[in-house]
Amino acid sequence: MNRRPGKSERRRVNAEEQTGKAERRELKASSQKVSTELLRHRIVRLEKRIEELKAEYQKLDQDAKELIQSFEPDCESIAKEADEDELWSSLLEDRLTHVEVNIFFSYVVDILQSLHLRVLEKQPGLASFLPTLSSILRRKIWDMDLEATWTSVLPEFGLNESDTKALCAFFVTHCKDAEYYPLMERRRHNLNIKEVLDRAVPSRILHHCLFHLVQLAEKESSMMTTEQHQVNNASTRRRPRPK
Repeated sequence: MNRRPGKSERRRVNAEEQTGKAERRELKASSQKVSTELLRHRIVRLEKRIEELKAEYQKLDQDAKELIQSFEPDCESIAKEADEDELWSSLLEDRLTHVEVNIFFSYVVDILQSLHLRVLEKQPGLASFLPTLSSILRRKIWDMDLEATWTSVLPEFGLNESDTKALCAFFVTHCKDAEYYPLMERRRHNLNIKEVLDRAVPSRILHHCLFHLVQLAEKESSMMTTEQHQVNNASTRRRPRPK
């Protein structure tokens, strides 16, 4: 026969169960505490690594910027040489017809004369020392005041230093054989300027300069025509009516 457990034995069993539960709770709490500490430690390590990576990135970024800056002069020099090579190759290929050369040569002569006269207007005291545009280009190398004047004149015509070098190169190439056409003679040939340049002038700088000169001349001519019409109209209004 099975004997029923007594009260003392039941109390002991209950005590052991309670003790077991308490131990399991403590173990669980201890495990959670360990997990929280481990997570906090990993987060701290991760944040530290992120800061290290940010510092490394900033250092690499600064090194890259310094490297780019160190190469910029070389890149500009290479690009400049490439543009000059393209310019002279375009001039030597000579794809323009004789008439086309004369027309563009005439526009170039006009703008070079205008640049020369504009510099003399700003530096009248140097007129006797600057009989030609080439004399200005030579003197401005060592005359800082003249260099400043030259630099201020170019934007008035929508040009820069590279543009003037291209125009002078075109002038030197064709001045021996080209013929100067007055504006009315140029218009008589009725050229599609952009079409001609696209076909015959591969140099980007020279293409831009020649097209710009034609636009500049046409704009100036249009303004002069408008002013002349205004003068004529004003003169007509002032005439006394016949009695």
